[in-house]
Amino acid sequence: MIVGGAVMILVWPVFTILHGPTSVNEGGEFLGLDPEFWSAMMEGPSLLLMAAGLFGARPRFTVNSTGGGRIGLGLAMLGLVVPGIANLAALAVWPPLLAPLLGVGLIMIARAQLDRRAVGRFARPLLVGMGLTQLFAFLWFLLVRPDVLDQINGYRIYGVVANVLFGLGWILLGIGLLNSTTAQTAGAH
Repeated sequence: MIVGGAVMILVWPVFTILHGPTSVNEGGEFLGLDPEFWSAMMEGPSLLLMAAGLFGARPRFTVNSTGGGRIGLGLAMLGLVVPGIANLAALAVWPPLLAPLLGVGLIMIARAQLDRRAVGRFARPLLVGMGLTQLFAFLWFLLVRPDVLDQINGYRIYGVVANVLFGLGWILLGIGLLNSTTAQTAGAH
């Protein structure tokens, strides 16, 4: 989770500088590679790393969970894995078509009966916040016309929310999980 969030945040400035702030690709290159490649590297590996971390931590999120928490975990995994693979296969970022599934899934996990000792005390607000970033990402492109997006540098606004804040959420969630593991291990001794 932590590495996935860090990759997303660190590659975002490379992509956005090369591509430019609007829908018009300015066609820059870095290390001989175009913005589409960097967009795929920003989201493909990071989404798959986030999915791997969430899958690895699934017992913590589902141990006391109702069916809603398990369904949320399934939706979140689908919303991470499918776009991650699609981005790598196409070597470009796909539109946030599954962002609503991911957003709803993360919020459903947060609403489940989470044991704060197992997931950290900030897991719920982080999961809700990350879910909201994905719902924002989907609605941003659905409701704001492309010509308006270009006038307000809307692709950078989108990227800050859907990539930087979303990546930061995964980093903080991963740190919370590590800290709760350390606390549980220390308490067992």
